[in-house]
Amino acid sequence: MVRLAFGVVTGRDQDVWDARGHLVTGESPEGGPKIDAESRTRNRAGSGAEADPVAGAPVAVGPAGADPAPALAALTRLLATGPPAAHPGAEEGGDGVTAAGAGVELCPGFVSARLDGVRGDRRDAVLAAVSVLGPDGLHRLGERAGVLVALFGAEATKPVAAAANRAIAEGRWAALQLASAASGVLGAEQLERLLHLGAPAVASTLRAAASTMAGHLERVLEPLPPRRRLDLLLDLWDQVAAQQERARRKERLRATQGKQSRLEELTTRYRAHDDELLIHQIRTELGHEPSLVEAARWRPGSWQWTVFMGRTMADAMAATVLLRTAVAVADHGVQEGIARCATQLTAAARLMGSWEAGRAARRVPGLAGLPARPGCYVRDLAARLKAPSEPYVMQRLARAAEYARIVMEAVTERLDEAGEQLHGWSMSALREWRAAVGYDARRDPAGWDQTPLGGGRGSLATRSAARAGVPVEEEERVGDLLWYAELADALAQLNGHDRADIRYGPTFPYADPDPDPDDGEQLVPPLDSIPSALAGAAQLVAFGGRPARKSRTWRELTAGLVAELEVAQALTAAFRLPEPLAERDGTILPGTRVRLECARDARMLARWSSYMGNCIASPWYVEAAEQGRCALLALRDDSGRIVANVELQHRARGWRLAEIRARFNADPDRELETRVASWVAALPAPAATEPPARERPEATRPAPRRPANRAFQEVSGPLTELARRAMEAPDTLAALHTLRSLYDARGGGAADAPDEETITATGPAGPASPAATTPRIRPPAATPRGRPGLLTADTARSHPLPGSQTHAGHPGTEVLTALRRLSADRMESVCRAGLPAAGLVALWQATGVRPLERALAALDPGLRARHDQLGLLAADEPLPGSLRGLARHGAIAPARSMELVARRIRAALGRLARASDPMLAHQVARHADTAVLCSLVVAITSWPPEPGFPSVAVSEPGETAVPGFPRTSLEDPDGPWQRALTGAAELGAGVEAFRERVAADGLRVPAAWLGNGGWPALWQRAAR
Repeated sequence: MVRLAFGVVTGRDQDVWDARGHLVTGESPEGGPKIDAESRTRNRAGSGAEADPVAGAPVAVGPAGADPAPALAALTRLLATGPPAAHPGAEEGGDGVTAAGAGVELCPGFVSARLDGVRGDRRDAVLAAVSVLGPDGLHRLGERAGVLVALFGAEATKPVAAAANRAIAEGRWAALQLASAASGVLGAEQLERLLHLGAPAVASTLRAAASTMAGHLERVLEPLPPRRRLDLLLDLWDQVAAQQERARRKERLRATQGKQSRLEELTTRYRAHDDELLIHQIRTELGHEPSLVEAARWRPGSWQWTVFMGRTMADAMAATVLLRTAVAVADHGVQEGIARCATQLTAAARLMGSWEAGRAARRVPGLAGLPARPGCYVRDLAARLKAPSEPYVMQRLARAAEYARIVMEAVTERLDEAGEQLHGWSMSALREWRAAVGYDARRDPAGWDQTPLGGGRGSLATRSAARAGVPVEEEERVGDLLWYAELADALAQLNGHDRADIRYGPTFPYADPDPDPDDGEQLVPPLDSIPSALAGAAQLVAFGGRPARKSRTWRELTAGLVAELEVAQALTAAFRLPEPLAERDGTILPGTRVRLECARDARMLARWSSYMGNCIASPWYVEAAEQGRCALLALRDDSGRIVANVELQHRARGWRLAEIRARFNADPDRELETRVASWVAALPAPAATEPPARERPEATRPAPRRPANRAFQEVSGPLTELARRAMEAPDTLAALHTLRSLYDARGGGAADAPDEETITATGPAGPASPAATTPRIRPPAATPRGRPGLLTADTARSHPLPGSQTHAGHPGTEVLTALRRLSADRMESVCRAGLPAAGLVALWQATGVRPLERALAALDPGLRARHDQLGLLAADEPLPGSLRGLARHGAIAPARSMELVARRIRAALGRLARASDPMLAHQVARHADTAVLCSLVVAITSWPPEPGFPSVAVSEPGETAVPGFPRTSLEDPDGPWQRALTGAAELGAGVEAFRERVAADGLRVPAAWLGNGGWPALWQRAAR
């Protein structure tokens, strides 16, 4: 037998071939798959490939001894097949290797599969197969009901099936994947809503595992009310769609620019042209060709600086218009984009004369063949407004961003060099330019607070506020440098941002056209795809964030998670503000009209620093304020603007004014500084937080010492080590794997349950195939000899459970905590929904693994004798105080959790049997072995008959021989019936009542468990 993916093993009458045609026979001594020696020899001369297949390799499964050639050819085609090109998002669909694990029919009698070692579950393979095969190839996956149950589990109702069929037919893979992943946290009606999603469109990412997405969804959404979960997912869909549209727009914007940067060449070309114009100016001034000494001694006057700066400003405006045209072309196409910017192109073209344009466009040997100034391209576009061709336009827009960067650097250099020489130029108005171009709506000119060149007049915002009703374009001057900020904004918009990050400076504003997000935004999960958004949110939960139950949008949810993190708390932690200052926060400084504002957290300092241009938000100030070593204040005038920042330091006798600075660290007004110093001197000293050194605290009576816990001291060490070994045993890991399958497949309360045909198709996950070949591959639940795959630490970490904790040092045991927290009713629901995935036999075997009992049995008999209450650790009842610490210690905690979970699952199975649950009846009739069947029959017989629960006597009253083959006896001490008494007791049966009921009515079995062959057929299936 060969172990396949998702806990499936082949039958003895089946063979497995890898894609190279080698026969896979089982496992090598190292634990991996092994190639048959004869097959290796036979194929050596052909392909020469002798290496054993790797874990998870795609294979073909078919009848033993059959010719695999047609199946291998079909498998090769499947592995090379991509998603159907006719469907949207096909480039992000599933792949053939993943799809092979879904059990695709290759040819009559053969199906595809994958060897053991695949992460995730069968739904990942089915999703990939559905995408690869398309609607026309779904028949190759077997019964459609089985496919839908693999995707949606217990929520695979008929309306959900209809909605899923429409999503598959229309190629809406993203909606199908999200609904499949969310089937564990949403009900059937809610899944229908998800399956109808399609507008706005979200690109599919079927290569992301839906099983992993399901774990993320459970971790993030399970603490929230069920109704809120759907609202958040719908909002997430809209947010991801909007983000993907922004990403596509950013790609369109990037496509308007050249693929290869020529910034260095263009910078050299621009500077060489500027030097040429400078030499021309010197030549004109001197009247002859200047010598090297004459050129070095020449100094431009104010009017020359005006000429130079005017030319640079014209370059900035031309570059701004080029950038805006590139954005418009990316958004609306060439024709409409040029039409939208026609007025701006015409206005910018007037800023450069024909002589200037010809000189800038003239080729210079050894330099780039591009024009030296952006105005040349603006003039070209303005001349072709009526009939612009796409190649012509795109060639002239391709260097817009590079021109912008060069001009921004030239502006700042020229402003630094000119200094006071530009006072006259700075007073020039911009009415004509604004009449043609206007203002960008993203930056309000009335709020522009940059100090103008030369100062003295106040900023544009100040002048506009002082002359209310006067149009702002009447107040604007070139020295306000708003045109420079618009250049940075246009470059930022081409980079995909709303506008540039502008910080005011003493001479010119500091602009960042490609700003990075702040620390808080960097923690927010990305919205580029639904899987990445879910993974990011789940990571925040893992870091300690708690989903807010009142979150109505996905952004609110993630913002709440970020706020919970310790990393974010570094920016939001409140400062230790002493009481004298806390009382004066918001008051007026005596003798002035400025208002005092105390810093409460680092975010306030960041806002202050942005406006003031200082380092008050640096880590030193933040740390000192958090520790209470200093207090930081802002002084605001009547308009709310900060006029100074203040640092105060407290001493034992009072406060000290450590520092006071105006904007850009300039000296504040002398009178204001004097007022602040007087106010600080009058502040009372901060209240002492510790008693004086000489003062001795009152003598207090020491608390009585609690007696030492001898049981913990003597037993914790050896029992922890024994429990650790028991938890790492192979059967324990296999049991954890089964329990995880049970928990992961739990239902959420479907609106209407699947019909009998759907339930029949919900057998344990295996390669789905047509009805004629499906019975050939049997899962571990139906094959006692089969063994499910072990749960590794990597698997446990990649499939976390919501609302649970992992026991320290024992990865994968978080499922125990999750199951242990379930109520009795919820445990029944989980067992009912998870039986098809976990398998009745596998679940019974898993609940029979008792690591704590094993550890207690191996404990030193002397310790057991001294502490006779240790056996209570394995009982599902409250513990005495002496054992509570022991129960929570080290590996004992998960071992005890596994003990309690096993008992509670068996009790839940007993209640399901007593209620005649149809899902349990289905599993017993088809998959039970003798261990679980005998335990259930003993329990059913021991309970008194109930109305509506028909049972059939399979033996005569008082008869101990049980009919059927192989023959058994109720009194055989080594027989299955005596061994089943312990399991029956855990199901809720009474042993004495069982004997009495057999004597009175015989052995009884529910009629729903018996098929056409009756008890003999059921017993023979269980005993084979």
